[in-house]
Amino acid sequence: MLSSYLEPARTGFLTFVGVGALLLLPLIALHYWRFGRVEPRRALVLYGLLAYGLVALALIFLPFPDRDSVCRGETMLSTTPFQWVTDMRHNMAATGRSGIQAMVTSQAFLQQAFNVALFVPLGVVLRKAYRRGPLAVVCIGLGVSLMVEVVQYTGNLGFYPCPYRIADLDDLISNTGGALLGWMVAPAALVVPTVRAQEEVTAPPGTVGVPRRLGGLVADLLVVVLVSRLLLPELEWALALLVLLRVVVPAVSGGWTFGGWLMRYRTRRPDGERAGAWRIALRELLGVTGLFAYAVVVSPRSDQWWEFGLDLVVIAVVLVGIFVVPVFRRDQLGWHERVAGTRTVVVRPEHAPERVEAGHR
Repeated sequence: MLSSYLEPARTGFLTFVGVGALLLLPLIALHYWRFGRVEPRRALVLYGLLAYGLVALALIFLPFPDRDSVCRGETMLSTTPFQWVTDMRHNMAATGRSGIQAMVTSQAFLQQAFNVALFVPLGVVLRKAYRRGPLAVVCIGLGVSLMVEVVQYTGNLGFYPCPYRIADLDDLISNTGGALLGWMVAPAALVVPTVRAQEEVTAPPGTVGVPRRLGGLVADLLVVVLVSRLLLPELEWALALLVLLRVVVPAVSGGWTFGGWLMRYRTRRPDGERAGAWRIALRELLGVTGLFAYAVVVSPRSDQWWEFGLDLVVIAVVLVGIFVVPVFRRDQLGWHERVAGTRTVVVRPEHAPERVEAGHR
């Protein structure tokens, strides 16, 4: 029996991988619009529910039969409660077995156990992540199960001329019981996080998000690329220009870069005061400028086979530290900013450049 579920489960998981990838950018955009950052708990719960839902649907509806193989005149509706108990007894009588072992290994019992287990994760998530009570879990579990049975009884909403799966009252009972069981065991599910209220996870007012800083960085890099192409084709000159734009100019101008000016932010100390030149230099040494310097100056100096692996490690550490880690932090600070003691602060367009939002002082 177990082998019959492996292929549908595999199909459901592969579908989740594809759908999850398609939803990644919209999810990031939605979170930045609502919270000013990606909220990891909500993202984890969403992807967990997505994976669970797609695998569950695959287990329920797959494999799809040929349209010509349905409509054989069989009764595809069972309205007798606990019919599975009678079926279990028939299974045991047909095999001439009795006792608990025979009962729990019968086809009818295993089918109901599967129906219960299928809805346990739903109850766990509803209680642990969304703090729903037992009545709400029972109602939601019953509603979801009822929708599944209606789809089955209508031949997948009319796609098939007749249903190919039995719409069963026992499935409603088992699924609802599984959701309630999940609610009962939810406290033991340590891997399921609790979704916190929006005001607890939203980035502080005036926080410069990673997408905004990335836009400023792209603008600075475009200047470097254009000037290098036209006037200074050597990579060493491009590195010098990047240092000028990302280190020297901010140190002199009070934290401004060309990209920061376009995106209305600049680099300051955590208290909002002017960052010294050494802070800005350290920030850039551990960030994109340092990575570019490594690629231009350090990496080409050696042809050892292990240097390629080192290059990958350096690239991964820098990019994760400055782009991935901040996405999930409320303050949006990367490793390089935390070490250097700097942060980017929003400048209100209607104020003079020296005015910084009060939330950053």
